[in-house]
Amino acid sequence: MSDSTAALPRALTLRCTPELVQGQKVYVRNFSRSVRDEWEKLRGDGDDEKRNLPYSTAITYLKIKTGGYVHLDRGLDFLVSLEKIDDDTLRHVFRCIVGYSKGLSTDHAILLDVPPVADAIASTPEVEFEMARSLKPMQGRQPKCPDWMYVAVPWVVSKKLAEQKFTIYDLVPITKQVPAKETDGSLKLDADGRQVFKNRTMGWKANPNKREVTYLPDSSGGLIAWDHPFGRKYNIRDDGTVVNDATAAQYAMSRFSVVMKTVPNVVDPVIFLDAHVTRVHSNMVFAKSTNIYQGSDGLPILYTELVRSGSVREVNHRALELLARDKMDVSLLQELQARVTQERTVLEKAAANGEFPSFITPDAGIIRPLMPKNDNFAVGTGPGTLHLRLLAEHVTKVLGEKTSWVSFAVEPMIFEPRPTDKQKMSPQERAQRIEAGELLHTIGFPSPEEIAASVNAQGFDHLRIVCLWYRHSTRLRMINALSLAFPDSPSIGDPQSGEEVLLVPGISVVFRKAERFLSHGDDINRVEEFRSFEGDFAGSDSNVMVAAWCETEIPLVKRREGEKRNAYLLRKERYDGKFQVRRLLAKKDFVCQFTKGMKQGAFGNSSTEISPPMPGKDHAAYMALIDLYRSLGVIDQRLARAIAKDKKGKEAGSIVYCGIHVRRQAKTVDDKQTKRIVIATALFPPEEGGVWTMRAWTPLTGSWLPYRQAINAFHASDYALHVDGKAKTDKERWAEAAAHVEDALASLVRDELEPDMSYVVMVDGLACRRMWTGLHNENQSYNEDDITDPRTWLPGHGKGRNAPRKKPSAVIRMNVKPEEVPQYVPVARESESDTEPDSIDFTSAKLHRAEVDFGDPFWVLFNIPRNYQAKGGDLGRTFTRWDADPGRAGDVGERETNQLKTPWYAITATEIYPVGIGKGVDKAMLARTTARLCHQTIAWSDRSRYPAPLHAAKQMDLDHPQYRRSAPPEEQEDDAADA
Repeated sequence: MSDSTAALPRALTLRCTPELVQGQKVYVRNFSRSVRDEWEKLRGDGDDEKRNLPYSTAITYLKIKTGGYVHLDRGLDFLVSLEKIDDDTLRHVFRCIVGYSKGLSTDHAILLDVPPVADAIASTPEVEFEMARSLKPMQGRQPKCPDWMYVAVPWVVSKKLAEQKFTIYDLVPITKQVPAKETDGSLKLDADGRQVFKNRTMGWKANPNKREVTYLPDSSGGLIAWDHPFGRKYNIRDDGTVVNDATAAQYAMSRFSVVMKTVPNVVDPVIFLDAHVTRVHSNMVFAKSTNIYQGSDGLPILYTELVRSGSVREVNHRALELLARDKMDVSLLQELQARVTQERTVLEKAAANGEFPSFITPDAGIIRPLMPKNDNFAVGTGPGTLHLRLLAEHVTKVLGEKTSWVSFAVEPMIFEPRPTDKQKMSPQERAQRIEAGELLHTIGFPSPEEIAASVNAQGFDHLRIVCLWYRHSTRLRMINALSLAFPDSPSIGDPQSGEEVLLVPGISVVFRKAERFLSHGDDINRVEEFRSFEGDFAGSDSNVMVAAWCETEIPLVKRREGEKRNAYLLRKERYDGKFQVRRLLAKKDFVCQFTKGMKQGAFGNSSTEISPPMPGKDHAAYMALIDLYRSLGVIDQRLARAIAKDKKGKEAGSIVYCGIHVRRQAKTVDDKQTKRIVIATALFPPEEGGVWTMRAWTPLTGSWLPYRQAINAFHASDYALHVDGKAKTDKERWAEAAAHVEDALASLVRDELEPDMSYVVMVDGLACRRMWTGLHNENQSYNEDDITDPRTWLPGHGKGRNAPRKKPSAVIRMNVKPEEVPQYVPVARESESDTEPDSIDFTSAKLHRAEVDFGDPFWVLFNIPRNYQAKGGDLGRTFTRWDADPGRAGDVGERETNQLKTPWYAITATEIYPVGIGKGVDKAMLARTTARLCHQTIAWSDRSRYPAPLHAAKQMDLDHPQYRRSAPPEEQEDDAADA
């Protein structure tokens, strides 16, 4: 094992001390407000692609000109570089950008008189800074670093880490001989009657056979193992599975990210380090960015964003023309553009023949486009946890005495076992139960008794689930899921359409074929279609709670020739049957959940029907049913048991937990501005012997309603428009959203809480940081009265007539953004025993407390994603991607796992930070309870990233008919090249 093992941290969170950047200079221009205003005029009011062109031209030009280490803020707040940039260079490039905005060619743009904005940018003085001077810590205070430091420090750190080769190794088991046993539990004997022993793995240690890999810094502040890709061409196995040429050519690279941030109550900024798998795209025209190798003379790998040209992407040709005109070496960009031109020919030929365009990844060369998210690739996502450990060892080795980590200690607590946890039993018992035909699933359905109790607590006598389907395979999947969820109920059998089947007393199900009602199309009279089976919903019976479980599929709507993107998205939204059905049912006060009946084909292939999987394997159907319970406000007793587990469970079990979800909605597809979306939920403790209940609030209703009822009111209407409010500027709209939260909390205190009840508020700190100044790390060493900012300090701390009469006992700030939370490192197991001195501990699903320099600590809950575990994602704990086996096909029993393609789990983290803590409130208890409310979810098979109330509030927004289609790109699925 490495000599640095003892110094390894629990998390890859490095203190950025002055010693770390000692002697490094940086060159900065800070632009004035008037210059920034002129820049915004230059960028214009076009769509995002057009607004990005002036920026793309400038940054591409400057990166080539200076070697790569340069950053221009998009809003022109500053320009920072590791080399000096000549005034005339800036005057020249921005003069041409002004010319391009007027439609001039490069030859004419360079002849323009220098425009005022170009002269103002060039005349802004370039200041030389010693980076270490901006990192001097102040006792009891957060660091006050200029914004450009958060860009430049990762350049310096990545360059230092690239100075030495990276050491890799795999782990070998620590074994111990133990007696072997038969399936009945008796000792196993050989033919001569002697006892048989077997090797049991007791732990893992480093393999002494080590290798070295070279990482190169990149211009974005990370490192890439450029000369050491992994893929079928590199992870060779002679008898491996034979694949097509396109798959065989696919490869990926290891990449490290280096990001500078701050964390609460630590006097130094911190460097968050993480490992990734960057997959290389087969083509340029559909990639969003590319990496370019500039040579071996110390220049970084150049990261370049590609600009959209019609439906494809290419290098910024304005920057290319200007660089060529200035006699710069643009051979790299010209090679890139030549490849784009060749690929356009492939696209045109495929379109002419009515075929799907096909590309084969070229051999690893100097240009490597980065792949958007795609599951169908020869190399899986995730670097594996061993890679994180190796990164921690490398940092410790390279930086030596300059290495100073933020320390974390495990919070002493035990999580209540969940229904989804694997049952603890001996191998013999497991074998016997499987042989007897018992299904040992870990789905986590709530018990029928607890569902009925929650339904009764909401004022209903009966729950009816209406299953609307149009494919027999989907109907069978629904039946199988319900049979698993209600194992003691009579067999559902083959019910007639509209026949009510009693599952357990108080819960029944009805199946109805409703193909026309569920189908896609904007010409379907769904109101009329619904009337034909309206009786299934028992709309006139106020004692029956009704929910719909519906079949759907992703609509295939092609873009018309000449149709603008927003018009296409709006037409697709109106065509989507799921959108229409959810809206119609919400107006009738019925919640619904959907399950896909068709699986989309990859690479232009047609969709295929989803056949019923093996019992216990149809997780899509199971999760839909569980999420339907969540939409109904069904709270089973797992939350109560989890909270009661705490050593201060009585105190924790008497608090109302309020979750506040806020999201900035940009423009809808019909170009209407919308407000910030504000949703609040509250989880109420029961009276003795009762059950927990949940209510929700939205600005649309202005009052707290049962969660089910609030969902329907929210989904029945469009997102509220900005013009409904008085705010005009972005800052004013955030203040308006904060005022909505104050209204919600004031109503909660006034109308919902008993006088002796206390409440805490849970918010996403990243989404809400513009609303409340008390959430900011830099303000944690101050009190509310120390800050002159007119914004409300924390939610519930308003001071006007409409402010809550009682402040919350605490505000719990959550953060799950990967770039802002620590990454877990497998460390040596803590043990007093000398039998396993080198054993590495893989356990990470614990709550960790940070050791801070002043004030209150923050906590981090590390999570292992369940879906990655289910796919064998834990492979990466004992070896790296370079040693992954591509596997072998064959008959059952002869197949071997394709470790290279398998996704390896990346442990995620949730930051938990209680602030604004009231007198006598135990902050550690709040942190533990928040972790338990993440661990025990309302409607999920495993941990959620957010605690139950905040998760429920966020899910109301995610389920809205307009979400996903009209949400801004930053709110939709991330298509980053790294995973």
